[in-house]
Amino acid sequence: MLVIRLSRHGRKNLAVYRVVLSEHTKPVKYGYKEVLWSYDPIKHALKADVDVILGWIAKWAQPSERLAKLLLKETNNKLFDKFIEHRERKGTTKKEEKK
Repeated sequence: MLVIRLSRHGRKNLAVYRVVLSEHTKPVKYGYKEVLWSYDPIKHALKADVDVILGWIAKWAQPSERLAKLLLKETNNKLFDKFIEHRERKGTTKKEEKK
């Protein structure tokens, strides 16, 4: 199964992530087939060609949950919403425990 995910590069405290296409069994750092663009978390800039990513999704590639959240925020395309697992918070907060 092909996976579109983030691969961390850069130096310490200055991370840059590449959006890569890889087999799900391969290592994240160097087992990828194609680099689809990049993401800079410091500037909050996603430099990605969404059409290419949508083309790979049409060919049965699956984006990671973190990448799907970034793409949903960037494009507002509801297609990426189905790759996000919506969880509910359990338990109480500290303020509720004190009362």
